[in-house]
This record gives sequence, structure tokens and C-alpha cells, in this order.
Amino acid sequence: MPRPTSLLHTAPLLEVRKFTYRELLDMERAGIIEEDQHVELLGGQLVVMTVNPPHAAVVSQLNRRFHRVFAERVQVITQSPLRLSDNLEDDTLPQPDVMLVADPEKVYADHPRPTDVYVLVEVSDSTLSKDRLVKLPLYAAHGIPELWIVNLVDKQIEVYTEPHGHDYLTRTTRLLTERFAPQRFPDDVQQWLPEAILDLLND
Repeated sequence: MPRPTSLLHTAPLLEVRKFTYRELLDMERAGIIEEDQHVELLGGQLVVMTVNPPHAAVVSQLNRRFHRVFAERVQVITQSPLRLSDNLEDDTLPQPDVMLVADPEKVYADHPRPTDVYVLVEVSDSTLSKDRLVKLPLYAAHGIPELWIVNLVDKQIEVYTEPHGHDYLTRTTRLLTERFAPQRFPDDVQQWLPEAILDLLND
């Protein structure tokens, strides 16, 4: 009696379809991806971003506070793509939650580049592993000078500075409601998130 053949050897291999920035633009123009749908491209894979209420509240509070503190000194951009290169065949287009970028008067025909960014913020809940293991090395490799991971799981803000290779040389952990200043603006010591955020996370 013949021995059964392992499915491992007979099942066809699944090929994962990867996309480029050019194809992402084509899908947006064709209406396959809706204009208000938050989608980022990571290593050729399309990732649909879902925003839970605590996440949305934190992004809103940071946006409000950054606008108030930095006024005309920087441009505050929320949940919009960061273009990593000029290559349309690039397979990565992250969409950070908040960016502080240079030149508040500049109107971007495309998207900001890493050299425009002063501070980049990712608000992390279910995305914590992805933000630490995938996006952090990506931002470091492209020279983003300061990254905040607002860690809603552990109720802290992880501040990364001094990008080197695919990592950051310095990591500082702050409480969610702690007062501190971005590296670029050392005199602007602020409490970036209100105490009410803690109540929201405890509900």
C-alpha cells in the first residue's frame, strides 16, 4: 500500500502579491482605494490602518497641543504618508500618526521626505510590535532624528533619538503625561497628553 504523500510537498506554494508606490497611486486614481481610507505600504504589502477610539483621541490631542506650542515654527501633519525616496517603484510608504516637519508655509506637491522631519510619532495599541520591529528600523535607516512611540499598552512614551543604521542609539521612556521637550526644541518642555487620556485607557 503506497504511503500518503505529505501535503507539504504537494500543496502549491502561495505567492504574496507585492505592490509599489506607483501601483498604489494607480489604485487611488482608479478608486480601488478610497480617498479617506488610511492605507500604508510596508515592504510591498498594503496595510489598512484601523483607528480605535483611544488611538484617535491621542492623535487628536497631540495634533492640538503641537499646533498650540509650535505655532508658526513647524508644520504639523497627521496620518499622512512619508515619502522615503523619489523612486516610484519603492515598495514602502509609511503613514505616521503625527509628524513635525520643517517650513510651516511649504505646500507639498507629493509628501514630506525624511529630511523634512523633526519629530515623528506613532501611536501604538495593537500595532505596538509592528511599530517597534518594522517601522522603527525603517525610520532609523532613513535618518528620522526623533521617533516617539506612544505606547498605549504600557501607558508610556518611548522616545528614540540618534539614528544609527537600522536602530536608535538612545531610548528614553516617559510617562504618558510626563513633561518633556523634543530634542529639536529643548526649551519647549510640555505635558503633551492630558490626564484624561489615562482615564480613557482605564475604562
